[in-house]
Amino acid sequence: MNTNLLIHSEAAKYIGVSEIPGPGSNPTIIKFIDEAASWLKDDVRDIDGSIAWCGCFRGHIGLITGTGVPPAHYRAASWATWGRAVSLNPSNWYKGMTAVMSRQGGNHVTLIDHIEGDTVFCLGGNQSDKVCISPFPISRITHVRSAI
Repeated sequence: MNTNLLIHSEAAKYIGVSEIPGPGSNPTIIKFIDEAASWLKDDVRDIDGSIAWCGCFRGHIGLITGTGVPPAHYRAASWATWGRAVSLNPSNWYKGMTAVMSRQGGNHVTLIDHIEGDTVFCLGGNQSDKVCISPFPISRITHVRSAI
């Protein structure tokens, strides 16, 4: 199994991990945040609902697979410097590659799962408040990175 597929495989084990509605937080998501920067959760009551944790999730996967993390990996944009750059041509994208995309108010980091037409399906954290595979327009992707 190549390294990108290993990353995807480990991330897929967390599909379904979700935020707890209302006060309180999912301990698994808290672990992702603590590994990234424990100070992120200081003085926050609804931790997983108040923190953009996509970078924390991707960082956890980098740590457990030994594939590494960029500095300040809790910031989605930091993943634009990790690994090896891949062309923005979707024909060069493969399962498990890391994608950074724009979103209102910042960025999002996720893993490529598959492509259908103009849509890239991505496996990531903090997608609809959970770890899941979600569709995104290919046009939102700003960086694609590969572990190999």
